[in-house]
Amino acid sequence: MHGKLSSSNPFNDLFRALKFLGKKALILAGVWVAVYFFSRLFTSGPLMLIEPTIGAIVGAAAGWEMADDAVAECGFSGPTLWILLVLACWCPIWLVERVMTALMHALVGWQMTFGEWMLLTMATIFSMIAAIWRELADD
Repeated sequence: MHGKLSSSNPFNDLFRALKFLGKKALILAGVWVAVYFFSRLFTSGPLMLIEPTIGAIVGAAAGWEMADDAVAECGFSGPTLWILLVLACWCPIWLVERVMTALMHALVGWQMTFGEWMLLTMATIFSMIAAIWRELADD
């Protein structure tokens, strides 16, 4: 079943996959709002070194959860699903981060720090790795 669609209409499988991943992406967006405010505790000084670890943990958990049951629910696997899984992880993280950064900069003057950048980088990388790894395990 690797890389092939399971039904005669690929748009039904794609719609089902987008619906499944969309629900999980909304949950991830909510989690990322909490991560955004929690990570503000570690924005400067030596504590900034904690942010990449937080990003790695949250990113790996997000990717793993995003890909959990994805093959069974979506009806297909392979590179097409990998792309959808990675986008479903990255879009909520980066969109929420951009909105929160702009909003909090306008409201209270918070700037993006190097620690936040590393948090985002690690979350991005680890979510991709975990999502593809989990999908391959289910395939």
